[in-house]
Amino acid sequence: MLPNPKCDLLLPSRRRFLQQSAAAVAALALAVPGWSGDFWSQPRELWLVRAKTRTTTETVKTVYWADGRLVPEGYTAVCQLLRDVQLNLAVQIDPVTLDILRGVYGWLRYFGIDQPVTVLSGYRHPYTNARTERAAFNSLHMLGQAVDIRIPGVSASRVAQLGRYLSAGGVGYYPADGFTHLDRGKLRTWVG
Repeated sequence: MLPNPKCDLLLPSRRRFLQQSAAAVAALALAVPGWSGDFWSQPRELWLVRAKTRTTTETVKTVYWADGRLVPEGYTAVCQLLRDVQLNLAVQIDPVTLDILRGVYGWLRYFGIDQPVTVLSGYRHPYTNARTERAAFNSLHMLGQAVDIRIPGVSASRVAQLGRYLSAGGVGYYPADGFTHLDRGKLRTWVG
């Protein structure tokens, strides 16, 4: 039975959010050469574009975190963009996963690359995941803890290298398809 495709976005509980935030800061505290030491204390902005769906291309440029907490409007907009597009189902995306994306986007901005991160896949319902070619049976996409991205003009191998540098979770590099998988799971790397 398919789920009701109604979008149900609830902000995480304060305790759960604080635990995740502490983990995010610990995992992503590595300084990128040249970045100021207060990178993670600044408002966290993302500029994302969803790979063309059946009808349109979606873009979100928003702050999802500021003043030590989630910004509800920005967080909701990002969760909506990262939804399962097959079922039009959005869920709470893990804030650590968003911080990984923020690290990538911050890297782009630091090096003067003024363009969005293209999202190929964010959340996947188990129904969609089961029908996705090469998807892992226990994929972190089903928990809102993984993204597949592409950055025009930046090689997937370079994005994978940055993901490994951030040391925040899994990094999969898919050279034939030109995209990189990033997740907040255990540290591991692979080539698909």
